[in-house]
Amino acid sequence: MKRLILIAVVLLLLGSMGYFATQNSHNVSLNFFGNFSIQLSVWMVIAGSFVAGWVVTEIWQFISHPQRFVQSFLGKFSQYKDNKKQQITQNFENASLLRDPKQVRKSYNKLLNQETPLSIRVQYIEQLRYEKSAEEMLKKYAELRTKFQGNLQVLLPYMKLACEVSEWDLVERLSHEILRITPDHPDALEGLRQFYITRQDWVGCIGQERELLKKFSGSLITKNISMTHEDHLQKALRQDPKCLSNWSFRYLPQKRDKKNDKPLEAIGEAAQLQKSGMFLEAARVLKEAFERTAFPELLELLEEVYRESGTDEQILEMVGKLHNSRQRSVPSSLLFAKLLYQCDRLDEVSKVLDKVKLPAGSTKFPMAILGSEDKGQQMTEVWSDLYHALRYLIAVRQERSEDALQEAKPLLREAKILE
Repeated sequence: MKRLILIAVVLLLLGSMGYFATQNSHNVSLNFFGNFSIQLSVWMVIAGSFVAGWVVTEIWQFISHPQRFVQSFLGKFSQYKDNKKQQITQNFENASLLRDPKQVRKSYNKLLNQETPLSIRVQYIEQLRYEKSAEEMLKKYAELRTKFQGNLQVLLPYMKLACEVSEWDLVERLSHEILRITPDHPDALEGLRQFYITRQDWVGCIGQERELLKKFSGSLITKNISMTHEDHLQKALRQDPKCLSNWSFRYLPQKRDKKNDKPLEAIGEAAQLQKSGMFLEAARVLKEAFERTAFPELLELLEEVYRESGTDEQILEMVGKLHNSRQRSVPSSLLFAKLLYQCDRLDEVSKVLDKVKLPAGSTKFPMAILGSEDKGQQMTEVWSDLYHALRYLIAVRQERSEDALQEAKPLLREAKILE
């Protein structure tokens, strides 16, 4: 403040002297040699004296304290450069917010040198999405990754871009690299989770979800995970029936009901046997699981195994045992009747259907279906339609037109036609 006041006073004095000197034409004659002389106004002489005094003072400071003088000069120059760089950086950030590619590129080119912060480089690449293609952006990130190896400032946005453009092999590599640097990093776990979902590797998927739910339960990043985790657990059991054998569910906020795991484990085991060509063993696993749980999907898979086996008679006998057992169920009897019909054994089909009793005045079976109410209703109608369809087909084959017409009525429900 004192310095500013001093400068103001000096300027005021110089201005005053200059004004009066101009009004009164006060000049000073400077004779150098011979007849050579220069006419100067008084105020110019005074101003020159001040400048000369300042120059002499600076020279004296340089001679008496050269190191301090150089440090002061370099400090002022460095401060000037920093202020200029800060202003350019501010211009770059403003252009980034405005999504102005031209101004972004102009400011970035002024900033670009060996000392340019990595954050600015990454921010510039992110701005390229408004100009460049996905391939060009991935190439830019790959170059930056090579130059700054093992740096999360590059790897994290690079991985997110790879997820965005569905480069899943790249996502897997980058996620593993991030996890080597920072184990249990949530972004890397989420990247691997998305990779496994795309590849339908549900066993790998639930592993990533468990780690995320352990560490970030109740947070925004696990909101969707918590809603789909149970479904993914069931899909994992279908792939590997033993994947949850040593699994702790303490990371879940509520105790999990494991009663539905048994049929899913059977489905997974049967699928593995089926892939190995062991159809009879797969059918046996499904039959025994159905006897214990009455899970309808087991019958669907049992039918699939029967077809892939080349209509193995032994598998057909297994289905027949389900029909003849004391715990006979409508779905198992109808499946047996369907398979017999496909073998053109119409008399046996009729005998099986005669043992299936429909509730009076209803076209739906009272079955206990695991899962949602809508799914149970849908499955009930499927089995009901199969019952009437088989009776209709037998009546047609036996040329009983009135019986065929009677059985066709439930298949053509008015509500279903008008949907």
